[in-house]
Amino acid sequence: MNAPTRPLSRGFTLVELLVVIAIIGILVALLLPAIQAAREAARRSECQNHLKQIALAIQLHHDSQQAFPMGRDRSDQYGTSWAFRLLPQLEEQAVYTSFVKTQRVDDPPNESAMRTPIDTYACPSRRRAAADRNFDNNDQDPLVLAAATLGDYAANAGHTINTGMENLDLDTDTFSSDPVDTTIAGPIYSGSRISARRVTDGLSTTLAVGERHIPPPDPAEPENKRQWKQGDTAFLAGDTRWTIFSGAEGGLASDDNDDPSNEKFGGPHPGVTLFAYLDGHVDAVANDVAIDHLKARSTIAGEEVVGE
Repeated sequence: MNAPTRPLSRGFTLVELLVVIAIIGILVALLLPAIQAAREAARRSECQNHLKQIALAIQLHHDSQQAFPMGRDRSDQYGTSWAFRLLPQLEEQAVYTSFVKTQRVDDPPNESAMRTPIDTYACPSRRRAAADRNFDNNDQDPLVLAAATLGDYAANAGHTINTGMENLDLDTDTFSSDPVDTTIAGPIYSGSRISARRVTDGLSTTLAVGERHIPPPDPAEPENKRQWKQGDTAFLAGDTRWTIFSGAEGGLASDDNDDPSNEKFGGPHPGVTLFAYLDGHVDAVANDVAIDHLKARSTIAGEEVVGE
């Protein structure tokens, strides 16, 4: 009697397996851009929320102080920035009150005030909040590296980041209250004391804070000075104006991030830069916006007609 025969089991051939792998690869390739776009949309939404919080903090500061936050009070290692002044309105009162005015910003007594990561000041499309930036040292080699709070946003100083510099007292490194040209000035600059009533161009059409362009590091600079050249140093300190201010006269940085300017607005979101306005709303501005249009939105009393 013959033994019963078993049915032959047929597996995948090599060709079939390769076809399946190819199909899976095609599906992944089709899905990956959609996943990346969804992630970027979520990060952009979070960035918009950060700017919204900053805009509301600016309004609260104005309500309590009758002026928008001063851009910076000094130009040396004892000064603080507008970002530091907003900490109480961002629920960071403990960080704010820990500052010791008689000590340099990079000295150990100001560790809590200057080296605490602030989530609201980091754009999630670029990086996480951290305290890993160098402290400035009056344009000299930094004394403290990789310890200062970072920030991805800049205050609108107007046409240029030099607004208010004409009022700098070189003997004391402080700013006088002498007037500036409000037809080219923004609401937050070196030594600023701007109230809402002085913004005759309208709060809803005047930029307050926007995403800051960070140029690529310059290999010609010594490594310990590259962050200084980029304008990516201690964000809560007031030493270096191109770390905390941006201006409109050069337009917005393009998407390729190769723009060497450290004075422009510009963010990591494709095609647009996000801004908070003085009235509290947040909006995106196309990176190819006409420079005249951007300059019109940057001034507090330029009397320009601002369209869409």
